[in-house]
Amino acid sequence: GKVVKKEFKKTSKGLQRFKWNLRYTPQSPISFARPAFYNPFAGQPEGTLVNPGTYTVEMSMYNNGEVTSLTSPVSFEVKALNNTVMPAADRDSKTEFQRDVAALASELQITQRMLSEISNKMRHIKQAIKQAEQPLGGFGTTILAIEGEMRDISQALYGDQVKRRLDIDQPATPASRIGSIGYEQKYSTAAPTATHLENYKIAKEEFDIIKKQVEQLYKEKVVTLERQLKQAGAPYTPGRALSTQN
Repeated sequence: GKVVKKEFKKTSKGLQRFKWNLRYTPQSPISFARPAFYNPFAGQPEGTLVNPGTYTVEMSMYNNGEVTSLTSPVSFEVKALNNTVMPAADRDSKTEFQRDVAALASELQITQRMLSEISNKMRHIKQAIKQAEQPLGGFGTTILAIEGEMRDISQALYGDQVKRRLDIDQPATPASRIGSIGYEQKYSTAAPTATHLENYKIAKEEFDIIKKQVEQLYKEKVVTLERQLKQAGAPYTPGRALSTQN
């Protein structure tokens, strides 16, 4: 009874075909950006491979906001090929773990997107303060504090950038742990290793703290600064609420 995948195709005359890749829908943040060139190493936006079992497919017409069913559900069987060297003894647990990793990776991408948005906001806010017909007041100190907190968060999430450039060893970061597990598990039909399970546990614990810090930074400091700019009559900046009470 759960929706595993939705496919949208424009209607046209004749017989139409498309294939399901036997994977869940990826839950990454929505992005319409497309690379300017083909990168064979970039990977595909694919979800976790589903378990063997019975599934159903049905077809509906979406028109003017209304969905009309065109067919009754048709059942089909997904079978695993007998070509795996180390098949997982418990496929359900394997799939559940891979979906947990994918969900954590999605949370990481959301946090990365939020940090990027804050950085973009700060760039516009600094220019708005320069153009405001008001004294700088304490805006400069507030901006420095926010940017300093962002640097600390970035280092906790990705590690020391200077050490990375100089190839100096440093502890694994939440971002590197999540990336490694996702890369090694995405196309695997084997059970996750003890290292995968331990890395996931550590990454989630560390990332949950960082995620809360990012949310608090935005809600308690950036939004407050935007409200103060509005009250000071500073020029509009992207994403700022139009009302001073929001």
